[in-house]
Amino acid sequence: MNAKPGRPRTLTVDQIIDAVLAEGLDTFSMPSIAGRLGVVHSGLYRYFTDREDLVVQVMDRIARNAPWPSTDLPWREHLEQLGEMFWTLCGQYPGYDLTALRSRNVSPGFLEMVMPHIESLQREGLDVVDATAAVEFVRGLVLMSSIDAARLSYVESRGDLPEHEVPGFADPEKWAGRGWYRRHLNTWFDGLAQRVVALQPSTAV
Repeated sequence: MNAKPGRPRTLTVDQIIDAVLAEGLDTFSMPSIAGRLGVVHSGLYRYFTDREDLVVQVMDRIARNAPWPSTDLPWREHLEQLGEMFWTLCGQYPGYDLTALRSRNVSPGFLEMVMPHIESLQREGLDVVDATAAVEFVRGLVLMSSIDAARLSYVESRGDLPEHEVPGFADPEKWAGRGWYRRHLNTWFDGLAQRVVALQPSTAV
């Protein structure tokens, strides 16, 4: 007598997200996650419409669990601390940088968590557009710098590559830690500081 086939394994969304983070955000596929969980990959579509839907939910969890800084900081320190948080996420979740740049959709969790920071920057004298642009600039700069850091670790070992011929790229800061990230950040902050002053209401009588 043949045994009856068993029921499909019951999963939770959290188990699937855990599997994605273990697999790698920028490299996972639906079949690879199914294999890790011991299910057929078509079964994952009971929980997610497609891979992008799964990515959004993974990024949602990351955003909600991220170490967001205090919203009671002066605007410059506030943005610096937001940058450090995004660096932490890049280090904690391999592939976060590439995934965040490529994803077509923003997770609800990110929007919910970032809004108090935009509102805080408005209280510091930025209008809503500049406040939003400031957060997005810092985020994008971290993501691009994180990706570039991986590339530079290879370029640094090759003195024969064209990049070494660009005079500005000979700056040791480019090759050491986050030197160029901080250079770009401070240059942009200096410009933003002028906008903050210009946006302040005039006290002239």
